Amino acid sequence: MEKAFYMVWRAESGDPVKKHETIELAREEARRLARLHPCIEFFVLRAVEGWSYREDPWRSRSFAKK
Repeated sequence: MEKAFYMVWRAESGDPVKKHETIELAREEARRLARLHPCIEFFVLRAVEGWSYREDPWRSRSFAKK
């Protein structure tokens, strides 16, 4: 298993663009964005699993809980 990572997401804006190595860093970013955009909710997401169609024919990755 690979180490989990975190993303900050806002429903109205689309895809997250930066991976955060710790939940604390993701929380800091969510709070920073919330201060810049009052009344908008930001979510901290944790990667659970990743899939790609590249290798024989699928490749999957699982991420540890911590």
